[in-house]
Amino acid sequence: MLGKDVCEVRGLGLMLGLELDSKCDDVVDAAFENGLLFNCTAERVLRFVPPLIVGKEHIDMALEFLRSNP
Repeated sequence: MLGKDVCEVRGLGLMLGLELDSKCDDVVDAAFENGLLFNCTAERVLRFVPPLIVGKEHIDMALEFLRSNP
């Protein structure tokens, strides 16, 4: 994902944190440009907290973004 490696995934249900090996600001910016809203916490953790009305198509869109930006 934009040249970063995943160190750890933590959370429960759809409330997830994806810890990267370096700062995640550029991932947040690239996601926003693609219509996705991610949050960066602790400089290296992408936080996902989707709304309760999130649809499968939105999850698929986010996963495709994360997969297609190595």
